[in-house]
Amino acid sequence: MRKLLLVQPKFLNSELDRNIKTIYPLGLGYLAAHVPPGWEVEIKDEQIESLQFDVDADVVGITTTTLTANRAYAVAAEFQKRKKPVILGGVHASICPDEAARFADAVCVGDGEILLPQMLEDAIQGRLQKVYRAEFGPLTGLKAPRRDLFKSGYTFIPVSTSRGCPFSCSFCCINRFYGGSYRTRDPEDVIEELKTLPRKNGIIFFTDGNMFGHSQKDQQRFKELCRRIREERDKGTVSFKTFMGYASLNALDDEEALDLASQAGCGALLVGFESINPASLKEMNKTLNLRLGVDAYSRLIGNAQRKKIAIVGEMIIGNDSDDARVLAETDAFLAQINFDLLRLQILQPLPGTKLYERLEGEGRLLLKDFPGDWDKLAEDFIMGVHFQPKQLTPTQIKTWVKQAGLSFYSPWSMCKRAFRSYRASGDPMLGLTILAMNLKSRKSYKNARI
Repeated sequence: MRKLLLVQPKFLNSELDRNIKTIYPLGLGYLAAHVPPGWEVEIKDEQIESLQFDVDADVVGITTTTLTANRAYAVAAEFQKRKKPVILGGVHASICPDEAARFADAVCVGDGEILLPQMLEDAIQGRLQKVYRAEFGPLTGLKAPRRDLFKSGYTFIPVSTSRGCPFSCSFCCINRFYGGSYRTRDPEDVIEELKTLPRKNGIIFFTDGNMFGHSQKDQQRFKELCRRIREERDKGTVSFKTFMGYASLNALDDEEALDLASQAGCGALLVGFESINPASLKEMNKTLNLRLGVDAYSRLIGNAQRKKIAIVGEMIIGNDSDDARVLAETDAFLAQINFDLLRLQILQPLPGTKLYERLEGEGRLLLKDFPGDWDKLAEDFIMGVHFQPKQLTPTQIKTWVKQAGLSFYSPWSMCKRAFRSYRASGDPMLGLTILAMNLKSRKSYKNARI
């Protein structure tokens, strides 16, 4: 029997990474499920276990993000030294296939499940093409991911109900990665997968770029999924304690959606508020935030928290419209807003984004030597300023983000948030989870260099 080894490379800056051991690489689980008969599969996640290069694998598949790209290339080189065919896939390889192709025998662009049998056959026959491109078809016929291949020790159980995002934020490459598509799974298909999860009171993390969507059809799908989860939880056919996921601001403006989500066990939503500066929101193409208005932020957060749903607020600083006044106003905003967690970052020009292309065209990118400069992003992905700002200096931006992050995650504030979550939900595990996530997030700002 032949063997396929699937690898998630390690993110090397553990002092800043708040996501280590959070969720296992679900995409590799999907790939493993679509391996044809006659193949054994092993998954190695370097975030939690060491990787040995002298293995008996016939083919090696490595997933990539921009932050792990150079580690992925180094891992690929080690296996190629041992005459193992290497296939690179994932977000970074899909966005930068010409670059990735320099470090692998083949590159998979986009979804790999349908292409995998052909790539494996080509590898064995010694006829691998340099690039394989997937069609973005409907999410039907997907086999359940091979969760049995992952080690224990992760915080959350990942589940995917869609791929892509209906929005096109200038700083995000999800829309580009999925060819501008937003594909959803049928609620009943998701329910059947949830029924197969371990019978324990775990926490589900829906990994979708956006669970709620934009169109009425997408929003009705979300509501139906929540109804069905509630029904199956009542019957005892699904047993997870709570779930979390990403949603856009419009989800917090839909009382019916929040009611259904809460009844289904939603404990937290990660939402892109991004900025309190309308000019910056316009730069980021956050049309939804502009339509609802910055003045609505507090009301929208309250809508969710009254339903016992915690809010993880995502904020970005460093847009061309940001100046010292915006920093001071954001300080005041963060001091009074009731985020349960804050993900505050400096604007980062990632490949495949409109932001990256604009800054490159304007000659303002400080990242120019690739792939080496991807390490600069990885070394400082929260606090780095990798382009020339317009109205603030890099030191001003970094100093402010570090101070704002540490202020938000003061010991007293973290304990208060954890207790608030426990009191609202009645679930001590959720309170402890909020506290643990606060502590991990504080670590990012505490260890950040200016």
